[in-house]
Amino acid sequence: MKRVCLFIILVLMTSAGTAFSLEKGALLYHSSQGDTLYGRTDALVLPCSPIDAFYGALTSGHAGLYIGGGEIIHAKRDGVVEEPSENFITREDLDKGCRYVGAKLPVNYDDPAVWPPERKDQIIVIAREQLGKDYDFTFHRQKGNGSGDFTCVGLVEYVYEEVGYDVTPGGYYATGAGGKTYAQTYNCAETLFQDWTGINSFTGKVEFSRVQHPLTTVLKIPLGREYEGERYIFFPYSQYRQPSTVAVPTDIPVSGGASGSGGGGSCFIATVSPDRITSVSLLIVLFSLVGFLAGVYRSRRSGNGP
Repeated sequence: MKRVCLFIILVLMTSAGTAFSLEKGALLYHSSQGDTLYGRTDALVLPCSPIDAFYGALTSGHAGLYIGGGEIIHAKRDGVVEEPSENFITREDLDKGCRYVGAKLPVNYDDPAVWPPERKDQIIVIAREQLGKDYDFTFHRQKGNGSGDFTCVGLVEYVYEEVGYDVTPGGYYATGAGGKTYAQTYNCAETLFQDWTGINSFTGKVEFSRVQHPLTTVLKIPLGREYEGERYIFFPYSQYRQPSTVAVPTDIPVSGGASGSGGGGSCFIATVSPDRITSVSLLIVLFSLVGFLAGVYRSRRSGNGP
């Protein structure tokens, strides 16, 4: 009899260990390679080359949505997918220094008058309706507006907006009070290996922060949502900092999943889609060749006189 009771206790303890307390609807965040996260420090640095960005140098972090049962929905290179929560940070991401930042929920999420079960269920329904939609590689829309394409943080924001809750206030920040700016000097093939300075910004007050990148200015490849002639990106850390949500403990596995072409860190690692990498590479070679020939021409002119 004692052995039977002990067995029952062990079974109950094992079952309790697999019952996650993190509520569905939780917003999850992790950093990028080298534990970098755009906006967390004063150095608002973006990669100069789109190829570097594609292979993981864009330091913007990642966001996802926990939907319960050990599953998440997030937007990555493969598009909007549902998968086990341990794939939020894959083994490859961990090896490259991506680290878990935390989970958050709306400040009044435990109030059934504000968040009845039906409203929480609707979050998951709306998130699943986006499965299979494309990733917004050029950040034109980010929140699915018009195109239906999403970035990771844009997807999470959109889902909550659809149930009537703004995690992050809408708006655009370029400079001044309410944020910070950073002058970045780019020098790579896209700038013809000449110094080119852009002023990047970050805010935790509204969704979109201005970025100035040679990809748009020099190569005329639009990067970011256009607003009043400037380009803007919604960064995960802007959403993470919102007082509309509070940090909550995480008791689900969020790392160590199988690596793949569109791993958890893939939300903000590409400024161009894989099928456009070859075209961009050719453009880079072409511009570099033009820059080289122009340099040779100027050198010969200066040597021979006018």
